[in-house]
Amino acid sequence: MSIKAYLKQVGRGSKGASDLSRSDATDLFSQLLSGTASALELGAFCMAMRIKGESAEELSGFYEALTPYLPSLVLSRPVWLLPSYNGARKTTLLTPLLAKMLVDKGYSVLVHGAHEETQRTSSEHVFAQMGWPIVEQLSDLARILEQQSMAYCPLSVLCPALSRILSVREVIGVRNTGHVLAKLLNPIQSESFQVTNYTHPVYPQIFDAFYKSFPTNVVMMRGHEGEPVASPRRLPELYLRYKDSDLVEMRIPQYFDDTSDSTESIVPTAMMTAQCYQRMLSQQEHMPNSLVAQVDALHRAYRPVNSLTASQ
Repeated sequence: MSIKAYLKQVGRGSKGASDLSRSDATDLFSQLLSGTASALELGAFCMAMRIKGESAEELSGFYEALTPYLPSLVLSRPVWLLPSYNGARKTTLLTPLLAKMLVDKGYSVLVHGAHEETQRTSSEHVFAQMGWPIVEQLSDLARILEQQSMAYCPLSVLCPALSRILSVREVIGVRNTGHVLAKLLNPIQSESFQVTNYTHPVYPQIFDAFYKSFPTNVVMMRGHEGEPVASPRRLPELYLRYKDSDLVEMRIPQYFDDTSDSTESIVPTAMMTAQCYQRMLSQQEHMPNSLVAQVDALHRAYRPVNSLTASQ
């Protein structure tokens, strides 16, 4: 079907628009990813979906169209995936530090993202300041993860077709469905566990339905400044879904009074963030208790489903 017909269906505003079927969503997004749709049509889609919002069926269809554009990686160790697409502007960005702490637990960690706002500190810039590996060619990704256990991969390298859809934000000024899909990406075919963060309270139910179509081990959580990490003072509720089980468990929020002033500094630069990391990693300054609690929760969540359920 032509993209015009789909745009008429989703573009009638928050009250008049209707959801696409999964097959129609797949067809529509395939046209966008392949580049056959015009820039005007792509922009119209992004604005229409921004107003309407995505259903689980639509996300499933969009992701089905996206799958052929993703690499398929097999690694020798379990991999955590952390989507980092917002950065930080109010407090210290802790996503790269979360990655390092998970590596210290014995995992490999892939942080993927896009740096879109110059006024925010991005994971890519922090990785550069720390001297941690940044993937420049997709063919190097698996090797870097095997050898160094941790990597930041820009979306423009991981999935250029989706990156082009995210770049529409530079023109229209707001995030779009591509940003939602980017946080769902999982190119790992071997054992993996991903963190999917959200901002709006409707998304846990939408993501839960989405993961029934694309089963994986996943922790869903409300992000801090849009990142998959606890705030310096609070670990939010965590929803756990396992690939081979319908089990969905919620861990209640935890609050912490004591925290480091440096993690709550206003608009820290990537260099200041790296210096903060160095002090924490050398034990000159304590880690935020909320981050320690998140690492512990994620580490315990990785246990096999049968051992987890047996302990409950």
